[in-house]
Amino acid sequence: MDRRHLEYFVTVAELGSFTRAAQALSIAQPSLSNAIGWLERDLDIRLFDRHGRGVRLTPAGEALLEPARRSLRSFEVARGAVRAVSQAGFGRLSIITNTLWAVEPLARLVGEFRALHPRVQVTVADPIWHGDVLETVRMGGAELGLVDGTPPGGTLESRWLADLEMMAVCPPDPTSAPTVGRADKESITIGDLSERGLVCTPDGTVLRGIVAEPLLTAGLSTDVAVETAHLAAVAPLVLAGAGAAVLPRAMADDAAVKGARVRPLDPPLRRSVHVIWRKRRASDLALGFVDFCVEACSAGS
Repeated sequence: MDRRHLEYFVTVAELGSFTRAAQALSIAQPSLSNAIGWLERDLDIRLFDRHGRGVRLTPAGEALLEPARRSLRSFEVARGAVRAVSQAGFGRLSIITNTLWAVEPLARLVGEFRALHPRVQVTVADPIWHGDVLETVRMGGAELGLVDGTPPGGTLESRWLADLEMMAVCPPDPTSAPTVGRADKESITIGDLSERGLVCTPDGTVLRGIVAEPLLTAGLSTDVAVETAHLAAVAPLVLAGAGAAVLPRAMADDAAVKGARVRPLDPPLRRSVHVIWRKRRASDLALGFVDFCVEACSAGS
């Protein structure tokens, strides 16, 4: 089979009719029927059941549909990467997001994407404040951005990437048996963390907003014991005994390897991360990367 056969198959499956699919593809219906017949003979199985004026997928057709869609998206990613290549021989992709989401899920996605497209150069910028991501993408300062919470509308489009769990990260306890590299099963409340003293980034940053939300819900002060402008210093400060913190699971797991005690929060605290871009302004490479990320995150979850 080739790309053309897969495109024909997906179109017929989505429209439920050879006639409508032929019109959408701008080809003669006999040519479409012959192509699907060739695909069924190649696979040695029937993909469609004909009924009345339409068709429906057989179990074998259902099994093929999603892999076929993934294959077609992979073709588009490759096409976008080639179209975006500059005279210097590189495609360039600019992304802006805060460090939390740059660590997870973005780092893994960029790594997997560049393994497939090593001629693509990726720039990841860090905003000073949370709202800077939206404004930078709106103004064209970056093609893509990663944000949490309710995705924006208006001039921006968005796709869901991941729901990430926030974890409580506490200093090592010399009186307890070590649990290095794994999380405790016993949960802890945000109030308990606040009593121990919280380590966090300044007002206006993503992490501070995430921490402040459950504190306000519980009727507690949003003051923190240690405020640092350096997100990378939060876990070391916790390990040094300066206080406790709330971090995404990926960063919490790194702290656990170094001896921190990681526990789930009660109630659980999760953040939905979306990728955003300007409507009708993103390059083929950027849109290809979006499709790749959505597919990779869906497969991972």
